[in-house]
Amino acid sequence: MRLDESLYAIKNIGENGLPLGEFNRFIGVPVDEKSCLPPMIFQDKACSDTTRKHPTQTPRKESGNDELVFMNDTIYIDHGISGEMKKKISDAATREGAKLLEHWFIGCPATYVVCEDASIRRYVGHSDNIVTPLWILKTVKEKNLQRLVHLSSDLARHVAMVLQNVRTSEENRKLGSVPSMNSSGRPSTQEEIDEVHQERQKFVEVAKKEVRDRRARRMQSCEVPIHPITPATLLDSICWTISEPTSSASIYTDSSWSDDANEQQSTTYFDTNGDVRDPDQPTDNFSRPLKESERSELIFKNHFLTILFPIDRFGELGPSSKTFYNNGGFTRIQVLDHIYNFYQENMSTDEVEMALHTDSRHADRLRSLYSSAESAEKGLVAFKRIDFLGSRRSFEALKRLNRENNSNVYELVIRA
Repeated sequence: MRLDESLYAIKNIGENGLPLGEFNRFIGVPVDEKSCLPPMIFQDKACSDTTRKHPTQTPRKESGNDELVFMNDTIYIDHGISGEMKKKISDAATREGAKLLEHWFIGCPATYVVCEDASIRRYVGHSDNIVTPLWILKTVKEKNLQRLVHLSSDLARHVAMVLQNVRTSEENRKLGSVPSMNSSGRPSTQEEIDEVHQERQKFVEVAKKEVRDRRARRMQSCEVPIHPITPATLLDSICWTISEPTSSASIYTDSSWSDDANEQQSTTYFDTNGDVRDPDQPTDNFSRPLKESERSELIFKNHFLTILFPIDRFGELGPSSKTFYNNGGFTRIQVLDHIYNFYQENMSTDEVEMALHTDSRHADRLRSLYSSAESAEKGLVAFKRIDFLGSRRSFEALKRLNRENNSNVYELVIRA
């Protein structure tokens, strides 16, 4: 008597009415490891996983509310986008079920951040889905989410750092940095010589014009001193870890911070991680993200700013000084960028030679790297300044040296 084999036929996942999760323990076992499930099931499972892991890539064309492309999504629109374009995006997104956020901070639950290329540096590494205005408008028009390119968080942070360094280099070039040579220190061809000569002539003309303009302003108003009094401290209300991009910087506030009582009641407070915080929670300090107006606020009006940077963890070495120039003064975000970029650079040859004699585990790492065959072959030691600081990364303030009240020399105060 032959048994009915239909009773033992293996069905596809879901055909017998069992939940997909019931098969997870089977799917975890590869086919070549004594699994009784046919390869087709694994293929179906892989397809199912792919669909679930990338739900944003599938069009939403079901009936009813599911036809709304941005149903249950939240969208933040960057303030750098023009008012007209911002209105188009808002109208289009809300029609498709999206909710708009007024503010953005690190850890913000925004599904999408809409910005243009000039502002992307602020969000890279902190937001999962960064899109352009065109992406939103095209998605709404076609009723289908457009393609998104995702990066891992560590790679996204690296991209943010690269963009920040490029931006700083471009700013320095615009502000009149001296044209550079090649690695040998001199141009190699006549064409390069002519190019460097023209660049230097332009640089000198720009520098002379800026000096004449400043001199004219002083002569026109006798009330403006040649060396104006400078603030005793800069950025003393900033909460920031100098190893993190400047977009993570926030500002300390207290319970009395508000423009009026009504605003105080409606204010949402955040901690240093960007999470919403209970204002009644007992604490001395809490912080909120920097507003765009605070980031671009002019905090130092002098055109020269010299910063004394700590170099090592325990302060055995004296600070390393660097002078920055900007004819129009320095905004809050520019000063933060200068600090961040300084510590992302490799230690100079002089700094390395002095740091080899210090006593710390970071100095031990530096000595090992310095004496390695690899560094001897390369002829240089690539060791970032931020790595030599160790845990001394918490920003406190920039304090003016007390010798003169019009000094442009500030000491960077950081702690572990």
